[in-house]
Amino acid sequence: MEQSTASIVLDYFLEKYQMSGNMVNDISIDELEFLTETEPVYNLKGEKISKSYFAPNGKECIRIVYEKEIGIHTYNGVEYPDVWVGLKKSFHYIRWDGTQPRVKYKQPYRFDLNPIFLGDGTETVIGFSSQKQRQVLKVERYSADDYLQAKNPDLYALLYGRYSDKYEYYLKTGKKTTLVDAMNAETDENINAVFDTIVFGTEITTRALIIMNLQ
Repeated sequence: MEQSTASIVLDYFLEKYQMSGNMVNDISIDELEFLTETEPVYNLKGEKISKSYFAPNGKECIRIVYEKEIGIHTYNGVEYPDVWVGLKKSFHYIRWDGTQPRVKYKQPYRFDLNPIFLGDGTETVIGFSSQKQRQVLKVERYSADDYLQAKNPDLYALLYGRYSDKYEYYLKTGKKTTLVDAMNAETDENINAVFDTIVFGTEITTRALIIMNLQ
């Protein structure tokens, strides 16, 4: 069985295992028992980026890419730009030579957004949220927490030990102001020495990286 270097890896295995149908239209990944699913990949903010499926020969066949959809949300006739309105997912069918994959885009998942008001007695809108959006954000916070603990246990122990109440409050609520203020006002020289260290491969400090990756 031959295949060109630019052909889709999965097409080769569909033919090899004599499976009829078209991956773009009528075959579910769950039906492809010869594929091995991998653990999803997350970034520093705890956002799910992708996960992959590999063929028996170890070649990546499918990569699912997850994205947040940022767009315009209209409320009471007013358009609000740069609002997180939903989630997007696309399926990337990998080629043997690694060139541009064939991509299938799923219909986006849209949030049922409700306004967040300033709370000063007026109807000043400061943002929008939904139950699903809040669930996603909470999962991301704890995923980022796990990521930091795995990648840098000493820094995690310092952060959690020094600011345990404030850090737990942030994880549960997503409100970071108290934690950020405490980190910026730190007076312990040993802790500041850690926070002021430049992160390898970047031009930013450890303190700035931690704060940047909080929601």
